[in-house]
Amino acid sequence: MVRKGEILGLSGLVGAGRTELARVIYGAEPAESGVIQIEGRPVQIRSPEDAIQLGIGLIPEDRKNQGVFLDMDVSWNISFTKVKALSRFTMVDTRREFEIAEKYRDLLRIKTPTLQQQVKNLSGGNQQKVVLAKTLAVESKILIFDEPTRGIDVGAKQEIYNLMCALADDGIAIIMISSDMEELLGMSDRIIVLCEGRMAGEVLRPQFSQDTILDLASGKQ
Repeated sequence: MVRKGEILGLSGLVGAGRTELARVIYGAEPAESGVIQIEGRPVQIRSPEDAIQLGIGLIPEDRKNQGVFLDMDVSWNISFTKVKALSRFTMVDTRREFEIAEKYRDLLRIKTPTLQQQVKNLSGGNQQKVVLAKTLAVESKILIFDEPTRGIDVGAKQEIYNLMCALADDGIAIIMISSDMEELLGMSDRIIVLCEGRMAGEVLRPQFSQDTILDLASGKQ
């Protein structure tokens, strides 16, 4: 479905099943049918932990309730997915934890006065970067962005777009779910359109148009 180094747009009307598909791929919801393959091999994903171990990361639409722990600090949010790797018996290597958080703060240019700042005190764009940092910290190779710039100001949007393009250039496969037509057409290499839970069509960049996508999404094609 998605290739290495590609940004694959996923479009559809409300209720078409875009977010549900993302959650199935990530193991957050059970699959009713179908097969998930990575590099041509079928894989079993029964939980988000399975997905993470296979290199799949999800940046959810509802970042405040599903993507970050608002009352915890930036450092903890970035590194908590690696807590097992950072732990020896019952002790967490706090020095290594801080190094990982510092690395991704600098890499993603997360604007925070300190890594001990609570995430709820960051802007929407910087909260989104923390979600992305947490996902990159476990070396994800397939990233699913569900409405990546919803609730983010214009300047921060461009930063998120630049980060997504840089990740694709590094060979990461990206699935981007977006209701923003301008974002969808501007960022995607290909677009898959869903209608009533099924794939209605695939649109290649030379054929990109709002009318084509809306026709497929509404079942007119």
